[in-house]
Amino acid sequence: MKYSQIYRGIIFTNHALERMRDRGLPQEQAFDTFMNSDSYQNGKEPGTIEYVKAKDNYKTTIIAKQNEKNEWVVISAWVDPPMQGSIDIQKQENYKRYQKASFWEKVLLTIRRQLGV
Repeated sequence: MKYSQIYRGIIFTNHALERMRDRGLPQEQAFDTFMNSDSYQNGKEPGTIEYVKAKDNYKTTIIAKQNEKNEWVVISAWVDPPMQGSIDIQKQENYKRYQKASFWEKVLLTIRRQLGV
């Protein structure tokens, strides 16, 4: 998938682009969520808005805010449930493996995670 910093007039931060790549979220789907959300509410951070759109069996969430030039900036994006093969699925599987592990397996898993292996 190809991603761009400015997509159809909306600015995407590097963080948002990285998260979308990691999560297998197409930029068009993120843009559609922003433009045609089912619901929106104030975000956790002041000045941010959380846009949500349900499609098929997925719920896409976009966090955005306006900059000082009144341009819309997408800060982060994710899909729930996570898409197969995404970094979020890997984190869930690693967490489940860790929870079931014995004490020494947990020690080994922690060391491997810290080493990036």
